[in-house]
Amino acid sequence: MKDINMKVNPLYSDVDLSIQFHFEFTQGDTKVGEASVSTYSIANDTHSPSQTKNVTYLKTQKCAVIDRFDVINETEELCMKKIQHFLHVIGMKEIHSGYDIKDVHISGL
Repeated sequence: MKDINMKVNPLYSDVDLSIQFHFEFTQGDTKVGEASVSTYSIANDTHSPSQTKNVTYLKTQKCAVIDRFDVINETEELCMKKIQHFLHVIGMKEIHSGYDIKDVHISGL
């Protein structure tokens, strides 16, 4: 099986003040699926101060909500792992699903 490629398109939503990501998955020249994820600040979060050099700033915890996940059955698990990896790299503390994930086992959801 060829590796799955993932393209990420970030968007800012004025409606709910979130950053949304649109993911497109391809396998070779064939599109195998799409997904949409919204990111939010965690409510009632205690900001933890961080310091770099001589600047102190408040770090806000973020979470992600998977709004849509439409991929070909045999690629579901690999595509979801790619999304999770991306979200952890950009600092999402929590990942939630805004819909029912069929039979894909996802750790942390």
